[in-house]
Amino acid sequence: MKILHIGNLKSGIDTYVRNTVAFASDEFDFVIINGADDNSEPYMRHGKPLPQYTIDMYRSLNPFKDLKAVLQAVRIIRREKPDLIHCHSAKGGVIGRFAAFLTGRKSVYTAHAFSFLSAESSKKQKIFLMLEKIARLNSVLVGCAESEKELAIEKVGYSEKNAFAWNNAISRIMPEDVEEPKELKSGEKYIISVGRPSYQKNPLLMVEIMKRVHEKHPDVKFYLVGVGFYSPMLDDTKALITRYGLDDCFIMVPWLSRAETLGYIKHAIFYLTTSLYEGLPIAVLEALAMKKAVVSSDVLGNRDCVKDCRNGYLLPMDANVFAEKCSDLIENENLRTKMGTKSLEFFEESFLIDKRISELEKLYIKIGSK
Repeated sequence: MKILHIGNLKSGIDTYVRNTVAFASDEFDFVIINGADDNSEPYMRHGKPLPQYTIDMYRSLNPFKDLKAVLQAVRIIRREKPDLIHCHSAKGGVIGRFAAFLTGRKSVYTAHAFSFLSAESSKKQKIFLMLEKIARLNSVLVGCAESEKELAIEKVGYSEKNAFAWNNAISRIMPEDVEEPKELKSGEKYIISVGRPSYQKNPLLMVEIMKRVHEKHPDVKFYLVGVGFYSPMLDDTKALITRYGLDDCFIMVPWLSRAETLGYIKHAIFYLTTSLYEGLPIAVLEALAMKKAVVSSDVLGNRDCVKDCRNGYLLPMDANVFAEKCSDLIENENLRTKMGTKSLEFFEESFLIDKRISELEKLYIKIGSK
């Protein structure tokens, strides 16, 4: 069975696709279509690069370029003749599903957090939701978490028979997967988060939390790793850090390789996420795999991988509440260890790709045979 993946393949979505093509059985072949400014590293399977195409697909809305991308995708689909098209991200979902519809191919869509969740106004939210509904066409939803499936049924209009869920999943993290950060000092105490300063990641709340934590624990630093492409709140975040006098303890690290990022997670006291919404965050799964407790906002996506008071905390968007729980974990090593152990158990049970890839393959076969 030939599967064609199409989308803006960056960050967690890039990891999702790389993992699924690497771990799938030999019954499946894969083709990749990515955007012009995506990760350019080849997608590998059995040590060989997969057929890969780049089209004029960009994050921002542009009717001319978007139409061009659809036509480019149509030509590739006609050439490759896939049995099923797996569309990823908001833009990849629109381009891929229209291209599939025009070529008479079946398609599945994984939003990795629906576009309307990113809208900062009710007007934009309505527009993005309308676009999601229009682009639904005859596709099938494969949510990256149970909460994404439920939202697709409730808000986007997918029927229960056309909505499924397959949890994001990653492989075990081995010592050779981790690169020690050269910038870290031995014994340095810090909290970590991974993600660009953007509306979704809610970085100003991170700064507010660390202001309060620093007042009680001045020896504890905070590392925000992954500041790189598309960081629209970078200047605002830097300004608030300076305003609170946190320049020496709130450290933003540029975009790194996965191995380097894992190195930062490895030595952190625990993981922090203040996201306003998520699909199912790969970085949090990596923290679970590395036995880290997680202090998390109580939102879609995070709820799928953090169990309150078991492997971390699910909290309201309140800096004082976050700071209190962060301090509890800083001060209580036994609690951190206990929660970290639960994190690893939960990861092995629900998010280990070795155990879960067969479920995705069954979904592909089931949807492809409809």
